[in-house]
Amino acid sequence: MTENFLHYVWQYQQYNFNGLKTVDGLPVKVLKTGLLNSNSGPDFSNARLMIDKIEWVGQVEIHLQSADWNLHKHSLDPAYDNVILHVVWEDTGPVMRKDGTAIPTLELKNIVHKNVLRNYHNLLRNPSDILCEPYFDTVPDLVRFSMMDKALAHRLRHKTADLFVLWKKNQFDWEKTTYQWLARNFGFKLNADAFFRLSEVLPVKILQKHRDSLFRTEALIFGQAGFLDEPADDYSKDLLAEYRFLASKYGLHSTKMSRHEWKFLRTRPYSFPTVRLAQFARMISSVQGLFSFFTETRDTAMIIQKLSVVPSEYWLEHYDFGKKNKVRSGKIGEGSVENIVINTVVNLLAAYSSSIDSPEHFERAVEILEKIRPEKNHITEKWQNLGLKIKTGFDSQALIEQYNGLCLRKKCVECPVGADLLKKQENPG
Repeated sequence: MTENFLHYVWQYQQYNFNGLKTVDGLPVKVLKTGLLNSNSGPDFSNARLMIDKIEWVGQVEIHLQSADWNLHKHSLDPAYDNVILHVVWEDTGPVMRKDGTAIPTLELKNIVHKNVLRNYHNLLRNPSDILCEPYFDTVPDLVRFSMMDKALAHRLRHKTADLFVLWKKNQFDWEKTTYQWLARNFGFKLNADAFFRLSEVLPVKILQKHRDSLFRTEALIFGQAGFLDEPADDYSKDLLAEYRFLASKYGLHSTKMSRHEWKFLRTRPYSFPTVRLAQFARMISSVQGLFSFFTETRDTAMIIQKLSVVPSEYWLEHYDFGKKNKVRSGKIGEGSVENIVINTVVNLLAAYSSSIDSPEHFERAVEILEKIRPEKNHITEKWQNLGLKIKTGFDSQALIEQYNGLCLRKKCVECPVGADLLKKQENPG
């Protein structure tokens, strides 16, 4: 038994409410269950109840046992003074507010609809990561689509929250935030932290002053990243000379990174941080304003084209300073471009939409996902095996979030599919 399940039971009134009474025998009529609270404080707010013929408006707190009220020290917290009903699976004794007044308690153990409880236990018995797997084909398409819509919205909110933290740290500077967010994503998983660190020690304003020269942009990036300390050939020597001049001009020496901060292990040469940095240099030098380009460009194909960068001639033939490729390469791959679009442009549009209350920008974020190819990995394969057709980035992003955020955590009651299965009168499957 979990509190999440009890939240579901209360919110959707999956119990016998005829003759509903508190543990003390007071008649209860639920006029409004209230709004589920995802933040700190009581579980449901703005509930309306009729208890012993008196109408109450306030909050509802839910626990597995009554004793959890004192265990969580709610009696000492003024945020819980307005709780009008304590809903528990099992009553283990009365609870009091901070002022010593008793709170009415409703016990659910013997009144939850039997089919709901049975279906819930059947789901939990399944050893699969996706608990509803045996019953998934019984769920209507509309419910499946609702699951994906909800999961994608949650994913964008989560990413937006992370972006807002960075935006506030940057004193509400969108250009700086976009640059740092883009840098982190250019590092992908292996070098995300190193790329972000570089964006902190190499301000975008300095790079923009020299964007007309790819050579100077590379000198600033490779020098500040710590790759020019021991030049290996004439090109790296030339970059070092230019970097020393620019670093002295802008006072960059004291914040310079070291090569050892970058990870080369378990990656192929074309994904080495040196190659990624060269691609990043080309990207920076090819766009006048990153934030305005990503938020104002309406053509998804143009965004993809701009991110499909080809580095300087040197990096078409090298994967590190002084080390040549066997064949010419260096252009960023299609999969990498789409990854950057999803994790940079889509998230930025969603965050900016929220900051200025602009539905248009959020719609464009969704539109981009609908035009990008889906990711293919072990998670999307699981959903395909259940009969879902994954055609776009919208589909794959939603299903990855669904799997990681709900399925692995067994939060079936928060999922439209789980909620639909719990209410079935007959045992699913």
